[in-house]
Amino acid sequence: MTDVSTLRRILNDGAATVQSLRPGLIEREHLGILIERAKFEVIEVITGVRRSGKSTILCEVGNSLTKTGKDVQYINFEDERFIPSVEDFQNILSLMETDKAVLLLDEPQNMPGWEKWVRRLHDRRIKVYLTGSNSRLLGSELATALSGRSRSHEIFPFSFREFLDVKAPGTVPSDRLTQMLGEYIKEGGFPYPTVSGDAIHADYRRDIVERDILMRHRISDIERFRNFVRFVLSNPGAMLSNKRMKGFLKIHHTTLRKYVGYMEDAYLIITLEKYAHSQRVRMQNPKKAYPIDNGLLIDKESRGLLLESAVVQHIRRYVPRLYYWKDERGREVDLYLPETNTAIQVVYEVTSQNIEREEAALDSAEREFGCTGILVHMFGRAETRHRSINAVDFLCEDPLRMFGKPKKRL
Repeated sequence: MTDVSTLRRILNDGAATVQSLRPGLIEREHLGILIERAKFEVIEVITGVRRSGKSTILCEVGNSLTKTGKDVQYINFEDERFIPSVEDFQNILSLMETDKAVLLLDEPQNMPGWEKWVRRLHDRRIKVYLTGSNSRLLGSELATALSGRSRSHEIFPFSFREFLDVKAPGTVPSDRLTQMLGEYIKEGGFPYPTVSGDAIHADYRRDIVERDILMRHRISDIERFRNFVRFVLSNPGAMLSNKRMKGFLKIHHTTLRKYVGYMEDAYLIITLEKYAHSQRVRMQNPKKAYPIDNGLLIDKESRGLLLESAVVQHIRRYVPRLYYWKDERGREVDLYLPETNTAIQVVYEVTSQNIEREEAALDSAEREFGCTGILVHMFGRAETRHRSINAVDFLCEDPLRMFGKPKKRL
């Protein structure tokens, strides 16, 4: 149990952190929504990959609400001064003024009994915002304890638009935009490296693997799991199957599914299923995996795969489940979105040598689904039968709005 004097210091330090917060270089896309939601009697759950800016957004919410007269308390449960115990929760409440209280809980999931405590806070009409770096942990455990009393918000590293706002605010010439997109797809959008130029992505990768996966799931064959992570983060867009990893790593298919699930839960990767009307068929086919941010990649040699990964990451901000599709002849579209009935091919440079191959896959998808085919590219011009969108424009827009009214699937 953490002694009361230490808890008081933790609370005082948290209040000082919120009150002394300086405005960020940009306003993150979720900030206004989270501040506005202070009036609703639900728990705001903020999830996302480690170091994506969740804690900063949490403190910015607190700073704003403090100015409206709210009694805001910020608690970082990863503070090394905590000696986790259920008694800590009651002692924290005894040190707070609960009238007009707003409680900001940063990474509480390692504290025993935290879900029931959050439920009690909610029942006492205390507004709660909390963060976590594991999607399933917060989703399943809170769902059980709160049954509909929470609202989820996913935070990702900087989008390309946010990256531009940091790196080059104002009007930017088109050639400079293309140059900056090249930088973005290689370095990614984690806030601190983007702002500081300090390339510490390897440290981020290690922390996610060690703290959010290995420690939580107590994986016995640590070296095998680390090798699997190296494979996935060196081969963006690869099929996650024993056949694909032959010669690199021998792994049972059951273990493979577990490892993929752990990486998804920690927001280390985004996976795509092969689209099919039958859920059984979807499960029988291998998933494709992309990093949650290109800064985490180990191998960054293929510019085409870097761009493809960035497009997947961008769409994932708006769509929770993504799919690829492949016909019986092996022609594959990079993304298929049932929500808008849209098939997307990503091509770094469109040339007369590759346009027929890319369009053949889109043609096949259009025949199968009656969908709209989209070609997203960074360079090159060629005659195309499908709608063509430059990657700079694509990554600055909401894809669901861009595609307009969905076409009816056949």
